Amino acid sequence: MASNGQNSDNSAFSRLMKPFSSSNTMSTPAQAGCSTLRGGGYRNKVALKPGHSAMDWSVLSNNKGKTGILITGIKKLLSDPEVAKINSPQALMALQHGVPSFKIYPPLKITMAHLKQHNTADDCWCVLGNKVYCITAYLDFHPGGSDILLKSAAGKDGTAAFERYHRWVNYERFLETSYIGRFIP
Repeated sequence: MASNGQNSDNSAFSRLMKPFSSSNTMSTPAQAGCSTLRGGGYRNKVALKPGHSAMDWSVLSNNKGKTGILITGIKKLLSDPEVAKINSPQALMALQHGVPSFKIYPPLKITMAHLKQHNTADDCWCVLGNKVYCITAYLDFHPGGSDILLKSAAGKDGTAAFERYHRWVNYERFLETSYIGRFIP
């Protein structure tokens, strides 16, 4: 009986030691590679300033973000007659009384014309999945650097770029306190 256990152990060991071949794999799709790897295998990341890690962003967005102070340029909406036409009076009243935009219901409606006005490092909005987010405060936290966000997402719909490089990231949770409203194309 001892030899049967030993044979079974040897059999398992020999299976593990077999060279990898495609016949040993299951027919499931392979996971995408790291989004920051280029063809040469190097990472396209930047050195972040101290205090700008993912954990630091989480703390900032959960503390200061809940007060609405991470959102830039939102007061411009109050003086725009077009915004008054497309948004509900309740939403505008809440905004006027300082309610953070991510807490306003029904959500604010933002057009492309309004989105395009927020395309600088000091006031940066973008669209992800038909939702408008203020990413101004996040720029210095982005592992790929702020320049890539300013080029690919500032004042634009960044959904395609985000899905290409970060499709596994839950941006709705990650940018929850930076939510401005719904994008109206």
